[in-house]
Amino acid sequence: MPWDNSRMNIAGNLIADATRRIFRDLGDPQALNLARDESWRAPLWRALEDAGLTRAWVPENHGGAGASIAEGFEILRISGEFAVAVPLGETLIAGWAFARDGKKVPSGPLEVDLSTKDNALQLMGAAVRAMQMAGALQSMLDRSVAYAKERVAFERPIGGFQAVQHNLARLAGETAAALAAAGSAADAIATEPEFNDAVFLEVASAKIRVGEAAETGAAIAHQVHGAIGFSREHVLHRYTQRLWAWRDDFGSESQWAARLGAHVARNGADALWPALAAR
Repeated sequence: MPWDNSRMNIAGNLIADATRRIFRDLGDPQALNLARDESWRAPLWRALEDAGLTRAWVPENHGGAGASIAEGFEILRISGEFAVAVPLGETLIAGWAFARDGKKVPSGPLEVDLSTKDNALQLMGAAVRAMQMAGALQSMLDRSVAYAKERVAFERPIGGFQAVQHNLARLAGETAAALAAAGSAADAIATEPEFNDAVFLEVASAKIRVGEAAETGAAIAHQVHGAIGFSREHVLHRYTQRLWAWRDDFGSESQWAARLGAHVARNGADALWPALAAR
C-alpha cells in the first residue's frame, strides 16, 4: 500500500505543497539534466531555506519550522520524487540531532557522518534514505508507464504488449512495497521517539526491502525504456544514479540484514513473533 500521509494536518499539506512546488520550479530533473553547469543549486537551496524546509525538524523556539516527524518524512518522499542531489536529507537529520541535544543549529547545508556509531543517527538516516528511495521509485514508475503509452513499436504502443505490462506490474509492486516499508519505519519513529527495538526492526526491514526494490525497480525501468534510458540526454539515469548512491548511505542491505539477524538471534526465537505482531 502507498505511504499513508493521512495523519498530516492542514499545515502539513501546505508544507508538502510548498515542497513539490519548489522542486517542480527549481529542481525539475529534466531541466537539470539539460543544464550546462551547477548554477541551479544555489537558487534551489535558497528557496528550500526560505520556506523553512531545511529546518523542518527543528523546533520553532530553536529557529526551525517545528514540523512533525510525519511532515518531515513527506518532505523527503517528495524530494525523492525529483531525485535531486542536494543535502536536504542530511540537513534535516543534522538539524534534528542538534535540536535533540539542545545545541544551536548551524545555518546552511549540513552534513552527517555516514559512519557514525550513534544508533539514533544511524536509524534516522536509514529511514530518511528509505523514504527518499521510495519517492524516486514512484517517479520511475510514473515515467515508465507514461513512456510505455507513448513509445510505439510494430504499430502499437509498447504498453500493449503483455511482457511490458508484466514488467510494469512488477515495478508497481516493488514501488508499493517500498512505500509501505518506508512509511512503516517513519510511523515507528513518530510513535516511538526513544528508538526502541520496534523502531530498529521497522527501520532495518525498510532499508533492506527498499534497497531490494531499488535494485529490481531500476532494472525494470531501464528494460521498459530500452537503450534511450541509458543515454545522458534522458532523465532516467539521474534516478538510477541517485538510487545507487542512496542504497549504500547509512548502511547497505547486507549490512542491515546482518544487524537484523544478530538482533533476532540475540533476543531469541520466542521474541520474534510478538515483536512482529506488535506492529
